Amino acid sequence: MTDHPTRLADLMARERLTDPELGRRADTSKQQIFKLRKGERKMSREWAERLAPHLGVTWPELMEGDWRLAPSPTTGLPPALQPSVSIPEYTLSSVVDGAAAKELPILAHWTLPHEMVRAHIDEGSHPGFVRISDDAMVPEYLPTDRVLIDFAHTVPSPAGIYLIQDGAGAALRQLEALAGTDSATVRVTALSKRYAGYECPVEKLVILGRVVGKWSWL
Repeated sequence: MTDHPTRLADLMARERLTDPELGRRADTSKQQIFKLRKGERKMSREWAERLAPHLGVTWPELMEGDWRLAPSPTTGLPPALQPSVSIPEYTLSSVVDGAAAKELPILAHWTLPHEMVRAHIDEGSHPGFVRISDDAMVPEYLPTDRVLIDFAHTVPSPAGIYLIQDGAGAALRQLEALAGTDSATVRVTALSKRYAGYECPVEKLVILGRVVGKWSWL
C-alpha cells in the first residue's frame, strides 16, 4: 500500500465522488475503488479507461498521475493525450521587429502536466513563457510573473492581451480591433494610466503572440 494519495484519490476528491458512487458509475464495487484509490491495486490501462470518463480526464492522464503504480504511457500518444508537456521560456532582451518565437533565445524549459494547459495546447499553437519587466500592465501582470504566450496567434482577434513589438522591445498591451473604420485599425492600451493609449493600422502593428495564461508567485 502506498503512503501517499494516488491520482485517483485526488480526482475523486475534486469531483466529490465517494467509493460507492464511483463504483456505481463505473459498474464495479466500492471495494475495488477503495483498493485502487489506496494503491493496493495497480492502475492498469483497463481500469484507467473505465474510470477516466467519470473523472474528467483521459486514461493516460489518470495513469500518469499514479506514477508510483504504473509507468508513463507516453509512447505513440498524440500531443493532445501526452500526460506532460515541455514549454520553453524565452528571453525578450534581444527582440527585433517581426521576431518569431523560434528566433528567440531559450532560457529554460518548463515541464507541466498537460491537464494544466491542454485548453491552450493543440497542433496549431506555439506556447512559450516570457517575463515582462515593465509595469505597464500592473496590477494584472507583475514583473515577477511568467506569462504564457501562444506565438502562433498573431492577429488581434479576439480582443485581449497580446505581446507586441513596441518601440525598443517587446511589451504586453491590450488590443482591440475597431469597427467602422476605413482600414483595419487597432486600439492599443495599457492597464496603467501612466501609459497613453493609441490607435494603429493593423498592418503596422507587430504582434508576437497572444497571452493565454500566467504563472504568479505570492
